[in-house]
Amino acid sequence: MTDLLQHFISRRAAMLDLLAAMVERESFTRAKKHVDSLVNFMEALFEAYGAASVRRYTQKDVGDFLLAKWNERASGKPFLFLAHVDTVHPIGSLATMPIKTEDGRFYGPGAFDMKGGAVIALEAIRALHDRDQLPDRPIHFLLTTDEEIGSPRSEALIKELAAPCELVLVMEPATKEGTIKTWRKGGGKYTLTIEGRASHAGIAPQEGINAIIEFAQQALEINRLNDLKYGTSVSITMVEGGSAGNVIPAQVRAHIDARVMTIEAMNRLHDALTSLYPKMPGAKVSCLRGSHRPPMERRPGLFEKAAAIGERHGITIYEGGTGGGSDGNFTAAMGIPTLDGLGAHGDGAHATHEHVIIDSLPRQATLIAAILKEWTASE
Repeated sequence: MTDLLQHFISRRAAMLDLLAAMVERESFTRAKKHVDSLVNFMEALFEAYGAASVRRYTQKDVGDFLLAKWNERASGKPFLFLAHVDTVHPIGSLATMPIKTEDGRFYGPGAFDMKGGAVIALEAIRALHDRDQLPDRPIHFLLTTDEEIGSPRSEALIKELAAPCELVLVMEPATKEGTIKTWRKGGGKYTLTIEGRASHAGIAPQEGINAIIEFAQQALEINRLNDLKYGTSVSITMVEGGSAGNVIPAQVRAHIDARVMTIEAMNRLHDALTSLYPKMPGAKVSCLRGSHRPPMERRPGLFEKAAAIGERHGITIYEGGTGGGSDGNFTAAMGIPTLDGLGAHGDGAHATHEHVIIDSLPRQATLIAAILKEWTASE
């Protein structure tokens, strides 16, 4: 057992205590008052863990963001940690999802996604700081509170901070199989609007333009854009239309969820969706994109480098990917080396059985500390 791994195993109980303290502070994204209570706790924690500075970015409708910095005077390009503390669980979820440890697992709302990851990163940084082993480069830690709603407030800040960095470390949880994430699908939310013309369904149906019939034809066209073999999925997820049982419907509104593996596929799909044209004379069709994240494409050599560092400290890692997105999608699409899924192992993200595998906490902290110590700039 290596010195680093032994150290973090000795810190396992302290890591669980910190995780419990974070989970106790419920932080549903839209409950700003509650989220800010956790942000206050984290601000004091950053300072206690040796951060040279902590900047707070005040937000109006979500919790405030924090940027903590260590080793600011170092000469190398920065490392950037990305973590969010907002969760999908409504305030009061602890009543039905109480904190408990059972069979080597820690249960609690938000523990897996992704408060466990924040604990791991903080412990890794603290250990190196206390040992005077921080690398010769600044370490930045951005804590956000809007990731679960697509990061609309933090996206620009994430990109700004990532631009000069050597490496971005995303503390999202590992896959269910325990792999880090070297790829993620990109995605976009589209709104399809069909405009027809209303008329009486009994007296003058011929004077109407049936928006539902137009939509049905558009739906078939959209469905043909699926290319599941190559990772492209286009799903119509919600539809609303019509006004009364005896009226030719004048409007339909539909929501589309699109997922892709590559930026090339994303651009191709976007062009197809925004170029839809009416099938019926007189109908109008509009398809507009809302929130979206680019795909995180696998970067050759990045996983291999991390895996070699882990092996030197007794940690074997595996790679995988997911159809869901994270803030790592933004930084990877910028060309910044990005490792994702470095957080806790477990299962049940967004579900009532959400839990962290306790032994993964010291394991992942060892990996993170080793990467910070031993990563060198790519040639």
